[in-house]
Amino acid sequence: MDTSSGQPTVAETLARMDEGWADFRRRVHALPGQLLEEHVTADSWTRKQMLAHVATWHEITVERLSGLVDTGEPQRTPDDEDVINARAARAAVGRTTGEILLDIEHTYKQLRRKVARLTDEQLAEHDSWAAAVIAGNSYGHYREHLADLDPRHSG
Repeated sequence: MDTSSGQPTVAETLARMDEGWADFRRRVHALPGQLLEEHVTADSWTRKQMLAHVATWHEITVERLSGLVDTGEPQRTPDDEDVINARAARAAVGRTTGEILLDIEHTYKQLRRKVARLTDEQLAEHDSWAAAVIAGNSYGHYREHLADLDPRHSG
């Protein structure tokens, strides 16, 4: 953490993202493909749908950060969170697991590039809005879904 301001720097944020992504990605790829098609619990998404959900939030974060850079102002999500999540889950149904895995890799790289282009000042502006959005939709989000990647949990 940057000791002068108490706010994470872009370099520190990227390091947190990369560490969280490496662990999440490793766990995803350690699962047999058929487990990605299974529901985590009887009333939940499949793991494939969860991965599509994570990729969707990567994309939304890129859009929101782009808006911040363009306008200097924090950007709202394009829709209600539940609507976004339901749309991501529905869209995953018609896609192969391989397509979802490629998409999540691609969207992570896009997000990482967008974050790398930010300045430390942009990250800290508006009470660290960008830092919070990045954390919530990358390394914090991956932590949220680690239990979903446990092969012992299947519906």
